[in-house]
Amino acid sequence: MRIRISIFIKLLLFIIPLVCVPVALVGYLSIQASEERVNRLVRQEQMMQVEAAAQKINAVFNQCRVDLETISASPVLEDFNLARLFRLQAEAEFNRENLEKLFREILERTPQYARIRFLDRRGRETIDVGRGETGRSRADNDEEPYFLEATVMGPRGVHLSGPVQDAPGGDWLVHSSKPFFTGWREMAGVVVIDLDFDKISQIVRAIHVGEEGYSFLVDRHGTVLAHPTYAPYALTADSFEDPALRRMIGDMVAGRTGWDNYSFQSQSKVAAYAPIPLMDWSLAVTIPSEEFGREAGAIRGKVLQVVALTLLAAILGVAALSYSLLRPVRRLVGATQRMAAGDLEQEIPVRSRDELGDLTRSFNLMVGNLARIQQELVRSEKLVSLGRLSAGVAHEIRNPLNAMKGAMVHLQQRWSHEPLIRQYTQLVSEEIDRLNRVVTDFLYFAKQSPPKLEEADLNEAVLGVQRLLAERAAESGVVFVNELSPSLPKARLDIQQIEQVLLNLTLNALEAMDKGGRIRVRTGLARGRGPGWLELVISDDGPGIGPRDLPNVLDPFFTTKSDGTGLGLPLSLGIVEGHGGSLNLESRPGQGTRAIVTLPLAGPEGR
Repeated sequence: MRIRISIFIKLLLFIIPLVCVPVALVGYLSIQASEERVNRLVRQEQMMQVEAAAQKINAVFNQCRVDLETISASPVLEDFNLARLFRLQAEAEFNRENLEKLFREILERTPQYARIRFLDRRGRETIDVGRGETGRSRADNDEEPYFLEATVMGPRGVHLSGPVQDAPGGDWLVHSSKPFFTGWREMAGVVVIDLDFDKISQIVRAIHVGEEGYSFLVDRHGTVLAHPTYAPYALTADSFEDPALRRMIGDMVAGRTGWDNYSFQSQSKVAAYAPIPLMDWSLAVTIPSEEFGREAGAIRGKVLQVVALTLLAAILGVAALSYSLLRPVRRLVGATQRMAAGDLEQEIPVRSRDELGDLTRSFNLMVGNLARIQQELVRSEKLVSLGRLSAGVAHEIRNPLNAMKGAMVHLQQRWSHEPLIRQYTQLVSEEIDRLNRVVTDFLYFAKQSPPKLEEADLNEAVLGVQRLLAERAAESGVVFVNELSPSLPKARLDIQQIEQVLLNLTLNALEAMDKGGRIRVRTGLARGRGPGWLELVISDDGPGIGPRDLPNVLDPFFTTKSDGTGLGLPLSLGIVEGHGGSLNLESRPGQGTRAIVTLPLAGPEGR
């Protein structure tokens, strides 16, 4: 009888020797090592911690610079400044709320920030969002020296101050400020982020090496800014009597990285130090020299513990590894069984970036493609059935409509002196004309002719449609914003059919923006589809399409307009697909709609 060995047992038998044997060997060599090696290990630990902490502090200030750039480049800030300049109270209040929301989001994700403010060109606070009390304002900038520093910097300059006490006995802050320039290159104010220096000090105080080790922070002048015992600026470069300590402080101020020995308060110490480049600060981690001997003895007692814990961790790690490897496989098996039963509305979450994650992503892509193909088949069947039905119904309706139209004309001519008859015959004639237009759309939908391909310029077609709709766009307060590629090659297109697509999509965008806005049109080579494909993108600033309506907008006769037939987009889709391309719509409520048309350069037969 063959014994079945699980994957967990196989991994355990393979990994435990690979982990435990090297650990035991390293432990034995560590016990035999000299105190010098232990010293080197401790120094390496010091350097790792000081560099990690320095990088963390530097990252805080770098993030601050990025946030200042983001805020000062925000179009909302530009709109707020313009609204205040032209005294548009409602628009200014709306933009103020958006800016305060942005400031709060930045404060929530960055715990080191205390406040974010916007000061006008005279130093008065116009927007103030903080974690504590807000809304403080000053009549002038004499109390804000960092404001003066920021105003003399260029548009890309960022000023970072040293730690400043907000008020006597108050919090210590670091003011970071950047001037805000308008589109006319005029300085209109300063964006200020106040960093809580206590949070920076906490990073420094959180470093622990040995039992009595601690860290401290100095600025570019050698003044101690953060120390577990002394307040900021309590110690300066002149406070140190030991020449070795003075030398080390000089190396720190010069921005060097390294180790050094010194004496402070009659105690011999060893320190590792690393710079914080953005602030010209330097961080040092120090430990008494006598602790090195204790560290060497502690290593001897901990080797066996490390081996035992490593063995336990290896067992737990193998268990977790086998579980994490087998669980995605089980999910895939269950998903394939549900898919085989006909359930295509599923997606397995991707929780890893390894081969199993790639397999899961490929499975999700396959299921999505199957669902899309199924939807396209259903839609194609609808189109064929509705096309046949539309052709038959349209022919049956058109003849009675013509007869009714003739009768109404006869009545209008015969009884033109009767106001009531003239009124009702006019109403019936208008409705007959509307029904005739709907029947014409039905016939066009049912008898879409294949495209007559010829060399054509897509950019000229876009401009031609815009010229046709220019007067209507001006009446609606809509502006066309074009990003047409000047190097766009000509393609084999039925230009009349493509112009019909452009007309339908542009009219939809115009009708969606009854209060004005911008229609953006971009042409170019399609991204992500390789050579030989054109891409046309038409986007608007309208209210967008709801998530419940978006899947149905390409279905025939589906419309949200009171006077629409619901055939404009299906006709456009048929024309684009007749050219061998694709039409996709992207929309979110309140964020407008994007129509993306992709066409082959060589026509459908040359794809």
